[in-house]
Amino acid sequence: MRLSGRALFIGLAALVTAGGATAYLLTDRSPRLLRSADAIEVTPLKTYGRVHAQILLWLADVRGIDIANPVDCYRIVYPSRDGKGRAIRLSGLLALPRGVEPRALVSYQHGTSSDPRAAPSNLDTEGLAAALVFAGNGYAVLAPDYIGLGVSKPPHPYFVAEDTARAVVDLIAAARRVPGVPQSVPILIGFSEGGYASLAAQRALEESGQSVRGTAAIAGAFNLRKISIPWTLEGRSPQASTYLALWVRGYALRYGHPLHSAFTAHYATLVPELLDTPHTTDQVLAALPTDPRRMFRADLLAAVDGKGSHWLVDALAANEMGDWAPRAPIRLYFGDDDVDVPPADSKATATQLSARGGDVRAIDVGPADHFQSIVLAAPQILDWLKTLTSATILPLRRRG
Repeated sequence: MRLSGRALFIGLAALVTAGGATAYLLTDRSPRLLRSADAIEVTPLKTYGRVHAQILLWLADVRGIDIANPVDCYRIVYPSRDGKGRAIRLSGLLALPRGVEPRALVSYQHGTSSDPRAAPSNLDTEGLAAALVFAGNGYAVLAPDYIGLGVSKPPHPYFVAEDTARAVVDLIAAARRVPGVPQSVPILIGFSEGGYASLAAQRALEESGQSVRGTAAIAGAFNLRKISIPWTLEGRSPQASTYLALWVRGYALRYGHPLHSAFTAHYATLVPELLDTPHTTDQVLAALPTDPRRMFRADLLAAVDGKGSHWLVDALAANEMGDWAPRAPIRLYFGDDDVDVPPADSKATATQLSARGGDVRAIDVGPADHFQSIVLAAPQILDWLKTLTSATILPLRRRG
């Protein structure tokens, strides 16, 4: 879990918005044009030169990562289906290294956003940072916006494994039809909600007979029923009520239950108003209680505490990520001081998946909170990617 626009990339956001990037454009050029395949739209957004990208990461307090090449960024719009099987259009970010052949394909899954406009295809702070870190080191990068974000209309099926995975899998399939995107086996990387999305996508790909090279998940919530929801209800994170509002809103619509079966009457009315119409992250935070338990009916709270049953608790259990046997290696990164997602979740998930035969390790990045964990994990993930990929970056072949 994570809320877009919060503390993680304040410096990056300040530079990118309000015309503040003008002084740092340096040698930036426009992205080269790419041909679009049928039903797939590719729109050039911006090219970031090496110096510009390095300054942006430095302002975001990202250390230990050098930018090796410029980065071309595009918005990609592609066909998919919603949870009811209806055809929809989704969007995402495509970032390609300029001047070198991509060494591999990375799909980066972003963290929680309560604002549909804060999405990678709009070059939001997290999506842009991922593009610079990974495409700036020679990887082709995809970053799905997810259902309900970007060009897709709300609601967002928050932590619904099937729908989340489909947005990732369909973007990978669509991007492979775009010239310049490698056909290689994908690497999945995600932060917070995106960590969950990455494991869900790996499971979906492997169950369909496709391969994944490896998955790196940072500060992800996987044991929803057993660990993360009870923890979030304690209200340790300032964002706890927003996380839970997104969860219940998404699950109620996805599984066909009225909001008043989980929320009290006041919040059954307020939550859709906040999430289905334009509100900034701070506006949503201000409108919800600091004690998240105030939003919910007594029977739901009792069921979470193990005293009775409730459809939402059953849905949470059905969407957990600890009950499958991964074939590709998985690394779960966490910070000791994370109050948004408990470190116990990554540790428990590593134990569960390892017991099923997976090569899964939980990696402690040290005394870091939720947002600091991605900054500390990123250099370690880049090093791990080198062990997953044996190919070297080749000079870009001239196209005749």
